[in-house]
Amino acid sequence: MKLSVIICTYNRAIFLPDALESIASQDIEQSQFELILIDNNSTDNTREVCQVFETNHPGLIFKYFKETKQGLSFARNRGIAESKGDLIAFIDDDAVAETSYVRNIIKAFALHPECDAVGGKVLPVYPGNAEPPWMSKYIEGVVSKVDYGNEASEFFRKKYPVGCNMIFRKEIFAELGGFNEDLKFRSDDKFIFLKLREHRKRILYSPDIVVHHVIDASRLTFEFIRKLCHQIGGTERIRLKDSIPGLFSKLCEYVWKMLAAFVLALIFIMKGQKGKASYILLVRWFILTGFFRSVRYIRQKY
Repeated sequence: MKLSVIICTYNRAIFLPDALESIASQDIEQSQFELILIDNNSTDNTREVCQVFETNHPGLIFKYFKETKQGLSFARNRGIAESKGDLIAFIDDDAVAETSYVRNIIKAFALHPECDAVGGKVLPVYPGNAEPPWMSKYIEGVVSKVDYGNEASEFFRKKYPVGCNMIFRKEIFAELGGFNEDLKFRSDDKFIFLKLREHRKRILYSPDIVVHHVIDASRLTFEFIRKLCHQIGGTERIRLKDSIPGLFSKLCEYVWKMLAAFVLALIFIMKGQKGKASYILLVRWFILTGFFRSVRYIRQKY
């Protein structure tokens, strides 16, 4: 088997059918891949959704597992352990893959045997297909958007794939280990890609591997953005907890980005785009303050 597609989920049954169907509808023989669902202690009807899906797709290699250790990194590592493919792809439970997704993954690794990991495009799907007026390219990370054009290339500088659309050679995990299970909220994908770079592994951007990430209205609320940004800052502190130089460097980076946000906000205000100005400041401020929150606070609050 060439590929294992892994979906980790927690109480997202309302979105799950579309994600599952998008993998079942791939334009390649189903014998080329398997679909693995890791249920991370969902309390909604996730199990029932999976049972119906499995019944409706008898020809698909579909496996359901329940991971009782709470946290995305635990679920992802369970998926790796249960997988049989030489390649391992992760896609979110609220994402929809294009029909060429699997075929283009296999093609990308065949054309670029030097690469150890690949990431593709992630295109947000907003309510009513309308991007929020406060969104700007500087904060697209809050919706996990990835679009670096239509030419294949290596990820550059501090850019890397996001968890919604990332693929690895399975042997990488045997060599370097799995996801960091201290990072239960965010940044476990960043951790693994930084580890790959540390070991001089090559990471490819492949624009033909496309998923559409459904952004429901609740994820665009002020409260959700605040929560998300606190988690981003907080988990970066967890990731760097054993490195004083790393913590200091990250703090300097966040302070510099906060100052840059003030400059960008001023430019937006001069253009009459007050919403964009407000949110670029809010995002950077919440990430910075999240960095100073205690790990206990992040767990209790969120």
